[in-house]
Amino acid sequence: MDLQTLEALGISKEDLAERIVGSAVDQLLSSTGFNPDTEEETRYESRFKREVEARVQQSVDAKIAALAEVHVLPRVGEMIESADMKVTNKYGESKGPAMTFKEYIAHRAQVYMTEDVDYHGNSKADLEAKNESTYNWRSCGPRLTVLMRNYIRDSLETQAKAAVNDVNKVIAANIAKAAQDAIAAASANLKVTVAA
Repeated sequence: MDLQTLEALGISKEDLAERIVGSAVDQLLSSTGFNPDTEEETRYESRFKREVEARVQQSVDAKIAALAEVHVLPRVGEMIESADMKVTNKYGESKGPAMTFKEYIAHRAQVYMTEDVDYHGNSKADLEAKNESTYNWRSCGPRLTVLMRNYIRDSLETQAKAAVNDVNKVIAANIAKAAQDAIAAASANLKVTVAA
């Protein structure tokens, strides 16, 4: 078939080129296979398409990272330093004075460490945030005190268990030695006579 015949059929040279390119791209970007589950022919992404997409994504990520390194990262420190932190209620109304980021972090750390907690170190707010019951919650003091007490208790328990295990090993070894000595002494005092 020549171009004149195709034009007579209503297909221009540009349409033909577009169809050929479209078909070639479709062949490169997808594959056909048999799906045994549905017992039908299935089209899926070709390995070529996945590799092209991965390379494009890597290129885009690298470009974004380069732009961020040049334009965003230098300003992050400035933005943190100049951030105006305000404690607000659930309606967004300010509950206290504005603070710098460092002041806010120090304030939150102080509140966190002085907050009343239960035996396990959970405040009522912690339990409520985890949707756990606060019915049996009892204050055992500030978080710092409770955490130190728990740490000291755990450390002492670990050390005491290790010491008891060491003592038990020594006692067991001494008992085994005493038993062996007693058996040896008893066997030395035994006299066996055979009467015929």
